[in-house]
Amino acid sequence: MPRVRIVTDSTCDLPPELVHKYAIQVVPLYVNINGETYLDRVDISTEEFHRRLATWPSGLDLPTTSHPTVETFEELYKKILKEGDSIISIHHSSKLGATYQTAVQARNNILAPTTQVTVIDSQSASLGLGFIALEAAKRAKHGVMHPELVSSVNRMVFQTHVIFFTETMQHLQQSGRINSKAQQALGPTPPSNFRPLLRLEEGLIVPFERTRTRTKAIEGLCEFIEDFPYIEEMAIMHSNSPNDIETILTRIAPIFPREKVYIAQFSPVLAAHLGPGAMGVAVYEGGVF
Repeated sequence: MPRVRIVTDSTCDLPPELVHKYAIQVVPLYVNINGETYLDRVDISTEEFHRRLATWPSGLDLPTTSHPTVETFEELYKKILKEGDSIISIHHSSKLGATYQTAVQARNNILAPTTQVTVIDSQSASLGLGFIALEAAKRAKHGVMHPELVSSVNRMVFQTHVIFFTETMQHLQQSGRINSKAQQALGPTPPSNFRPLLRLEEGLIVPFERTRTRTKAIEGLCEFIEDFPYIEEMAIMHSNSPNDIETILTRIAPIFPREKVYIAQFSPVLAAHLGPGAMGVAVYEGGVF
């Protein structure tokens, strides 16, 4: 019997054991460091990249990233279709990079109808994207058919929320991931102790709260979580902040059990845009399936 196969990209930040358990196909992006190009989480590990980023020499060009090739998606889609399965390909926000557009082009190139290959813009990233891909894969494993699953995924997009802050705005500004409206709200040269909370809204990074210190930003993450009447899944994402993770886990314990919280380091591709010290949370409200 034909199955629905879930494809996503390496910005999903899903643990490898879940990727394997639910047979999720993860297409890596590229991270470019000092003239060398690495496949995200394939040629360079998350731990190694964060180690290098934390000691980045002043004056050296910051890492950059690039999306997968059209050919990469074409080969994967053809392989899955040859096995008789259909595909739902879910990717990071199309407003933060060209992975989604590249996947659409690949589908069009192989002349696959949308009933066989559906490409979806998650309007999210990190475990915001990861939760959507994971829930879709769980449902696919239980035999949910393609049309129903596409409808569910599209609803999940609006039930998944990501908020974060960075230790410095330098990486986001240099990468161009902050749009003009957000930049205007933040100001051209935010002070060095300025750590505003940022939110993914309709796929764009927008200002959420003007917090100044790291302590206030972490408190803002907790308040964001506490505002939800119901949470099905929750995650803490970070660059390298174990002490701050414990602060959040302790604060939210009365409303969400710590053993159910996903903890993940930002992938090298995401960390290249966020810089060292970044931290965020992802919330999936649930109730759409």
